[in-house]
Amino acid sequence: MPGYEPHEVPLYGDRETVEQKYSEAERERKPFFAVEVYEEGYAITYDLLPAGHQLAPTTTTEVGERLTREIESIVGDDGLPTAEVSRSVNPSLGSISFFEREESARRVAAVISTLVLDEANWVDADVSTQAGTRRN
Repeated sequence: MPGYEPHEVPLYGDRETVEQKYSEAERERKPFFAVEVYEEGYAITYDLLPAGHQLAPTTTTEVGERLTREIESIVGDDGLPTAEVSRSVNPSLGSISFFEREESARRVAAVISTLVLDEANWVDADVSTQAGTRRN
């Protein structure tokens, strides 16, 4: 099954690396999926447009539901502190931020990676309605 274990989720600590990995994804027509490090904390980003796909509507809904459950379980655990987590999830691009701890970001990323990276959950992207691929 596609997806990552928490310790396997790619982690990029600087903008140069993020841009390099994003360019690789575009060249190889693969999705971009990673935890990115910012001054404010850790963010999860996915972008399926480099692969020419987006999530099916039912999968987009399921990603949102799983995010809610996983973030609530972290917020409810005093051993896993988190700031207020914001999220923007759509069929082709998702951003979930900011987590105070790398462990929390990796845990949530691993949960959604099984949906986002599973090609059975993809449909062809309608690039005519997209604002363009993500760029930092």
